[in-house]
Amino acid sequence: MDPIRKLVTPRLFACILMLFFLTILADAFGIMGGGFVTVFMNHQNGTQYLSWAWEHLRYPTSSRAGQPLFSGFIIASIGCFYGMRTTGGTEGVGRSTIQAVVVASVLIIFVDFLVTQVLLTLFPPL
Repeated sequence: MDPIRKLVTPRLFACILMLFFLTILADAFGIMGGGFVTVFMNHQNGTQYLSWAWEHLRYPTSSRAGQPLFSGFIIASIGCFYGMRTTGGTEGVGRSTIQAVVVASVLIIFVDFLVTQVLLTLFPPL
């Protein structure tokens, strides 16, 4: 059996797909939370909030749609890489987990920076 085909590939596709949908869900709940605070705590008009939010979030939201794909790939591939190299029992699993989290976190920050710079160069804000 090929471990890459049976273990890594499904995890890679699942992580990319679910992180994409999780980002959409988190953005939607963030906008709804902002509307809740605006209407019920600040006593402002909800229609005005939605029109203002649409005008100001239209560009960043559309340019952000590709970043979860990169992040999902990084998380899954780094996790699988360190997971497949793990030795030493439970201590080895702990070390590999810490290394994978640190490497993936730094790489996600770096790749998000690069993707943002490329998107801002290609599609400058209006």
